Amino acid sequence: MIVIMKDIYEQILKLKYFCHCHERRISAYCQINLAELKGLKAMEGEEPITCSDFSKKINLSPSRSSRIIDNLVRKGLLLRKIGEDDRRSTLLYFTDKGWNLKESIKLEEEKFEQLLTSELGSEDIEIIRKGLKLLEKIMENNF
Repeated sequence: MIVIMKDIYEQILKLKYFCHCHERRISAYCQINLAELKGLKAMEGEEPITCSDFSKKINLSPSRSSRIIDNLVRKGLLLRKIGEDDRRSTLLYFTDKGWNLKESIKLEEEKFEQLLTSELGSEDIEIIRKGLKLLEKIMENNF
């Protein structure tokens, strides 16, 4: 059993490496760093998000996420606005440039997913999806 788990662990590390390489390629193409890429991906849809929620979604401290937000605003990808209902709250919105970049990132991720699944049948994909969900649940419960 230990040999099998070591093999699974090694496979997870390889997959992590390939995904990381893919994200580095996307960030280089978009001319943003990996933290900024993670931040853009955390924003869903066209609805604004608070700076606090942004920090939680990317799992970074408010001060670190504030620097990321500053960079994204400086690059013209996000806008900061004071909340109308709560002036203590700052909301983040995509600019047109930011929204277009977010859509480009989404397309690149879809291409990568197609590459990963191109030689798999729907049953294989479902087995992998269930196995990954199970591993994720185990890890969440133990870390």
